Amino acid sequence: MPKKVILYGGQFNPIHTAHMMVASEVFHKIQPDEFYFLPSYMAPLKDHKDFLDAPQRIKMIELAIDTLGFGKISYEEIERKGQSYTYDTLLSLIHSQPNSDFYFIIGTDQYNQLDRWYNIDELKQLITFIVVNREKEVQQVEDNMISITIPRMDISSSMIRERIKAKQSIQILVPQSVEHYIREEGLYEN
Repeated sequence: MPKKVILYGGQFNPIHTAHMMVASEVFHKIQPDEFYFLPSYMAPLKDHKDFLDAPQRIKMIELAIDTLGFGKISYEEIERKGQSYTYDTLLSLIHSQPNSDFYFIIGTDQYNQLDRWYNIDELKQLITFIVVNREKEVQQVEDNMISITIPRMDISSSMIRERIKAKQSIQILVPQSVEHYIREEGLYEN
C-alpha cells in the first residue's frame, strides 16, 4: 500500500498561526504517513519584497514544527535554488519515493490561479491537490481534488512583516518561539 505524503509549500516568510492551523486541520483530517513543509527558494507567482534567506525561514519552520508536534522539512526547492516549480519538485520527489501518493496543500488564492502554474495539466496527474478555503466560507473544487474547510483566520506573512516594521505586537499571530526568534534576530525591522 502506498504511503500518503502531504506537502505544504510556501515561502513561510514568516510561518504564522494560520499556516499552522492549515497544517493541523489537514494533518488530522487526512492522517498522512508523512507531512512535509516545503519552503520555496523563490516562488514564481509571489512578490519577494522583505524576503528572508532560507536558513532563517527554515529555523522558524523548525520552531513551528516543535509547537505542532508533527511534520518535517523538505529541502528540495531550497537546495535546487532559483525559481521553484511544483512540477519539477514533484518529479524529483516521486523519483526518490516511488511508492508514495502525494498530496499538495493550496489555498483559494492559489486554486484560483492554477491555470498559471507551470505544467499544471501534467502536475494534476501526479498529485492530489488539497484546497483549503481562504477568504471564503467553503471552497468548491474540481472532482479530483479534496476541499477542506478550515476556520477562517485572516493572518498573512505580509501583515506580520508590516506590523513588525510599525513596531506593533505580533503576539499570537506567530508561535511564541517564532516571535522570540524574529525579535532576537531583528528580522523584518527595516
